[in-house]
Amino acid sequence: MNTQMRGSDASSEHPLAPVARSLAEQAFRQRDIPAVRRAAATFAAHAGLGAAQLSDFVQAVSEAAGCAMAQGPCTARLRLWMMGSRAFCEITADGMLEAAGPRGGPRPAGEAEALRRWLLRRLCDHVSIRTGPHGVTVILSMTVA
Repeated sequence: MNTQMRGSDASSEHPLAPVARSLAEQAFRQRDIPAVRRAAATFAAHAGLGAAQLSDFVQAVSEAAGCAMAQGPCTARLRLWMMGSRAFCEITADGMLEAAGPRGGPRPAGEAEALRRWLLRRLCDHVSIRTGPHGVTVILSMTVA
């Protein structure tokens, strides 16, 4: 996701883009997933998500963290923010989501990973899962109802 924002020094002839409010950011490891869920719950409550939506958001953040950590120990970073009426979560990890298969191609997704991706797509308005040489990035968003 590439979001360009203009600051207060932008000329008046250009409208200002919506400003993202970053409310939470933290590094974590696998053992810290409960703290990630607590951070997501606190963020969602402050963002105005109702009880059911709050629960869905926390579940989605937890699954995204699990997805980013699927290939073993790594360091990850959680970032939660609001933009307009949408709550966003970005999790980046230095692990690889798809390990090489026996013939050098990508390894097929396992059942747990497929279930995680299905659940994320059911819970969220938008889900993006990217992997590359620098790790994995999971971005999700939910419209606050």
